[in-house]
Amino acid sequence: MSNKVKAAIIGLGWAGCEHLKGYAENPLSDVVAVCDMDQERANQVAQENNVPRTFTDHRQLLEQEDIDVVSIGLPNFLHAPVTIDALNAGKHVLCEKPPARNAEEAIAMAKAAEKNGKTLMYALVLRFAGDAQTLRKMVDDGELGQVYFGKAGYVRRRGIPIGAGGWFVDKSRSGGGGLIDIGVHALDRCWWLMGAPKPVSVLGATFSHFRHLVSEEIKYDVDDSAFAQIRFENGATLMLEATWALNLPGGGYIQIAGTKAGGKIDPLTIYKDDQDLTPEVTESNPYRAEVNHFIDCVLNGKTPISSAEQGVTLMKMLDAIYTSSDKMGEVRIT
Repeated sequence: MSNKVKAAIIGLGWAGCEHLKGYAENPLSDVVAVCDMDQERANQVAQENNVPRTFTDHRQLLEQEDIDVVSIGLPNFLHAPVTIDALNAGKHVLCEKPPARNAEEAIAMAKAAEKNGKTLMYALVLRFAGDAQTLRKMVDDGELGQVYFGKAGYVRRRGIPIGAGGWFVDKSRSGGGGLIDIGVHALDRCWWLMGAPKPVSVLGATFSHFRHLVSEEIKYDVDDSAFAQIRFENGATLMLEATWALNLPGGGYIQIAGTKAGGKIDPLTIYKDDQDLTPEVTESNPYRAEVNHFIDCVLNGKTPISSAEQGVTLMKMLDAIYTSSDKMGEVRIT
């Protein structure tokens, strides 16, 4: 690897372009190639960002020996195959959320990273917001005591995405609905803020009551709302709600409680005895911070905070919510 990391972006939607901006603004990296099935889109992005090479086939891009790292901003069903292709081609990978459609795919991705000795990081961007970073440091420093409760929600009153060809609402391509699309953000950030304890059981329920909001020509077989309680090996518990459509006010929240204090974010507030405290937060662009962290991990052999292993655990929790809902009972996680 040269003095600068040579980066490529596969998938030039909004997320992929945020990755591109992150690499372009980091003095330790250069974007040397972009890839999108839409040649016109690839040409446009390359021209706007002075990227020298464009591709419409990710396999041809991965043959470029000078590329060190690849960001993947593709639909869910392409995360595992393209990530594994990239790892097998000797590239480090930053893959968008969710890690995969299910834990089985995430396990295969983690194994490919280990086999090839490459870094696999997931773009769980909410971990990199200033308030989340500050709160997690307080947890690590013991300021909240033993964290034993978390509560997280990402609720849309109405907001069902369709995606190209309706892939968001087709379970075979997305892996799930509101839970895997936006619930993954709420679950991941709260779980990480709690110290990422090992999950042991899940009681979940998912519902699909808003098919009428989507055109009849589009396949719709996913959840539009999900609710769960997750228990952890250390005795802690987490409550989750995630909806694309729900007849209640929308919004998002993250709360955690420990034996010494509790906290919420957006805005960051600490609750200690009868005091409400507002710690100072260093604001930063979480997308840039995410890419910077990835580059640092690649250059210095560090394990990312959103690692391949944590991606597997996250997908196991999401899988268990769906399984629990189907079985109408608690599911153990191994």
